[in-house]
Amino acid sequence: ELIPWRTLTGRQQFYQDHPWMRDFGEGLASYRPPIDTKTLYEVEGKKPNGHPELALNFITPHQKWGIHSTYGDNLHMLTLNRGGPVVWLSEEDAKRGGIEDNDWIELFNSNGAIAARAVVSQRVKPGMVLKYHAQEKTINTPGTEITGTRGGIHNSVTRIVLKPTHMIGGYAQYSYGFNYYGTIGTNRDEFVLVRKMRRVDWLDEPAASSSTAGTHA
Repeated sequence: ELIPWRTLTGRQQFYQDHPWMRDFGEGLASYRPPIDTKTLYEVEGKKPNGHPELALNFITPHQKWGIHSTYGDNLHMLTLNRGGPVVWLSEEDAKRGGIEDNDWIELFNSNGAIAARAVVSQRVKPGMVLKYHAQEKTINTPGTEITGTRGGIHNSVTRIVLKPTHMIGGYAQYSYGFNYYGTIGTNRDEFVLVRKMRRVDWLDEPAASSSTAGTHA
């Protein structure tokens, strides 16, 4: 317990005095408004399927039953979930979109698309939708109507943007450490369009077959 913290003072610090942190307004923790919705402009209303499109803030917290995809193919752990990709949204947003619990929905923007079952919950704040990472798309994942290809993972709709403050190095705790501190993408905050899927295509047929083959109501 006598080992000091790896900061300039050896104590826990809330104020970050590095010039880059001050320049980017991150000297102290502060409120940041949600990012803009420009990734929706190119796809909004371009390929309607008869269901409302909801513009929601998309986040990707750590999953409850594992670390990344560690337990994604473990039979016992799969009994704790629905055996495939799920996305959580609020009761209010589900009602606006005509979505019921366990319906197949798709999330998309100009970056990509996700197909998953809806988990309608009071625990989710209206205006947002979340998908725990990292659920792999190897289990029970159909294609999306917007792309015609198999639904993606949690990062399929996010974008990788380098954060300059992650490039600080050699400054006490701001020193490179693999999987701890370094130049990575800030890919946890995005907006998506969410809608109920009209048809669920499991893409069971060869790629050369008709796009409607293997489709179920």
